[in-house]
Amino acid sequence: MMSMFATWLYVSSSLLEQNADTEIANIRSTAEARNPELGLTGVLLFSGHHFAQFLEGAETNLHIIKASICSDDRHTSLVTLQTEPVKKRRYGRWALAYSGWATHIDGVLADALRTNDRRKLLRYMDEFVAGRR
Repeated sequence: MMSMFATWLYVSSSLLEQNADTEIANIRSTAEARNPELGLTGVLLFSGHHFAQFLEGAETNLHIIKASICSDDRHTSLVTLQTEPVKKRRYGRWALAYSGWATHIDGVLADALRTNDRRKLLRYMDEFVAGRR
């Protein structure tokens, strides 16, 4: 029987100041260490105004990370766009694929937050990851 993986895609509003490089570095280093330990893979986008993250892995481990992220005071107005089981990982090679500051994506993230529409955001994440291979 094939394993099932849980997924979680969310968008939130950043509470970080413009000089947030140190905090982003902290987020990345924590995730890059913790995600492999928990068997999680995914993508993180940061526009300067919004975060978007897609995570996938065992449901129990995903809930551990979700609780941590939901209680993080570096962002607010978190909106879940997807939580569903899948048979195959979408970003299996990436403990955390991170795009760096991407101000041009802020409109896509703001739209996803406002409309709860994940399609355009997932397409952007797919294109970003495909370009990094």
